[in-house]
Amino acid sequence: MRPARLIPICVLPALAACAALPALKDRPEAPATQAAWPALMPIDALLAAVPPAPAADPAAAVAARAAALRARAAALQAADPSG
Repeated sequence: MRPARLIPICVLPALAACAALPALKDRPEAPATQAAWPALMPIDALLAAVPPAPAADPAAAVAARAAALRARAAALQAADPSG
């Protein structure tokens, strides 16, 4: 490697090290860092807020939707002359 190519390789990292870093603008405010941790809720209160599971079996609704789609497909195939 020639010395002419070696000089820029050595100088560029030195110039990058002299760069001024910008100040952080999104730093949290002092009161936010000094705030107290939120209180934890008991698990019983959290579970009480969960709605109960639906009583209806979703298989019946899926079967009805599948039957309706099959009927629609049959109607579309009957209406299409190309089959």
